[in-house]
Amino acid sequence: MDELSKLEEKLDTLISLINELKQKVEDFEKKNNQLRSCDQQIKEKVDLLIGKIDNLLI
Repeated sequence: MDELSKLEEKLDTLISLINELKQKVEDFEKKNNQLRSCDQQIKEKVDLLIGKIDNLLI
């Protein structure tokens, strides 16, 4: 019976670790999406500035 209790504890620990890893992956994915959005906004602003500079040179 003691072995079963140890196994249950190990399983609980493993499940806890898996849940923590899942949360970290979700957090990284969220941060990655935020960075992509920021990159897209920067690209749009740079393209806009390039267009304005081109218009000034014409």
